[in-house]
Amino acid sequence: MGSMDSSQHDSTSAPGSLEGVDGSRSSINKWTKMTSTDSWRWCLGLIYIVAVASIWIAASYVVQSVVDGGVSPFLITYICNSLFVVYIPIIEVARYFEGSVSNFWTKLKCKDAESLQQSADLESVNLLQSGGHEINAALDQSPTRSPEGTLTPDARFPAQTELNVADCSKGLDAKGRWTRARVAKVSMIVCPFWFLAQLTFNLSLRYTTVTSNTILSSTSSLFTFLVALVFLGETFTWLKLVSVLLCMGGTIIVSLADSSSSVNAIATNPLLGDFLSIVSAGCYAIYITLIRKKLPDEKEGEGQVSMAQFLGFLGLFNLLFFLPVALVLNFAKLEPFHRLTWEQVGLIVGKGLLDNVLSDYLWAKAVLLTTTTVATAGLTIQVPIAAVVDTLTGHAPHLLNYVGAAAVLVGFAGINIPVGESPQAAQQEQETPIASMVDDPLHLPTSRNATDAIS
Repeated sequence: MGSMDSSQHDSTSAPGSLEGVDGSRSSINKWTKMTSTDSWRWCLGLIYIVAVASIWIAASYVVQSVVDGGVSPFLITYICNSLFVVYIPIIEVARYFEGSVSNFWTKLKCKDAESLQQSADLESVNLLQSGGHEINAALDQSPTRSPEGTLTPDARFPAQTELNVADCSKGLDAKGRWTRARVAKVSMIVCPFWFLAQLTFNLSLRYTTVTSNTILSSTSSLFTFLVALVFLGETFTWLKLVSVLLCMGGTIIVSLADSSSSVNAIATNPLLGDFLSIVSAGCYAIYITLIRKKLPDEKEGEGQVSMAQFLGFLGLFNLLFFLPVALVLNFAKLEPFHRLTWEQVGLIVGKGLLDNVLSDYLWAKAVLLTTTTVATAGLTIQVPIAAVVDTLTGHAPHLLNYVGAAAVLVGFAGINIPVGESPQAAQQEQETPIASMVDDPLHLPTSRNATDAIS
């Protein structure tokens, strides 16, 4: 009896254990696949960050020549940011051709479906001639057929209309993309902080030294980390904090080395310049956090948002909102437009297309592919890149430059070290959206949302 009971117990418990093993294997496989996808997304984001840092270094030479020519920081900021508007016609033309091709293939498929249906009906009638009257009567009474006997669009796609209505209620178009109005609202919220961050950064160079500007602007990494902890629910680790401080410290070391080996302009009003640098760092932290909070993570169920369209509306609002300010400054002869030469205009436009339109698009994509802290602190890798460029051009950096560059690289690597977690926890985190990370698609961003996000 005991052996029979044990065998019966084994036979009943074996299926359960097998199911448990299969479930754990399935969970591990899902986690492995998810980790592989996230790793590729993360690597792509890092590639974007390196590309942005390289573009900024190349564009800095153009900016330096334009500023030395007497062009005001406001005009540079206004013209370069307004160039984002070129994205709007590009997106609209691309979507027009995409829609035309999609409609062509849809009509072609519908014609094929109708011809196949008619062939099937004729074949049925020929095979069942004796019951032809009954078949015709049934076809006439069918609610999913048109008078000609072909399937109507509603019959082919019974839930298409309901799906379109549901997507519209979520601020999505028929293809699951964010509507223009929804993207424009987010751009309008981010626009003031975007403009002020760049304006105060450029303006601070008029009153303080480059060394002070670089040191104080590097605090944006710490500001972004703190803001992300509060509003985005980013995981706090001592490793991240130390890594951010290493990036800041490395930048400070390099700046101090530059100040001891190069001649800087005399600061006319260092207190005001330092204050503007801190304001720029704060605005940078605010608008990068708003982008990460208001735009989705490109995951299923949240809708697709075009980053190019977002930047296009950003440039449009920049052009409209700050045009009155530019006109007032021009007529008051504080920032006259007529002083600009065609060569300076060409340099500004070229800088704007390369340094603003292209690099900011790549940077914004990097924010969505990684995190705000990684994207912000990661841009400090331009410090060692600049040191390499100086070495290749015959201007060997100071020893402190290499020390600072090493600190930046170590800090950047530390920020990208993932926090250890189990496959089940990672899978649960992926399957359960965090409310603080991504807004509910059913709630469109409004001006009140913007004030709540930064207050």
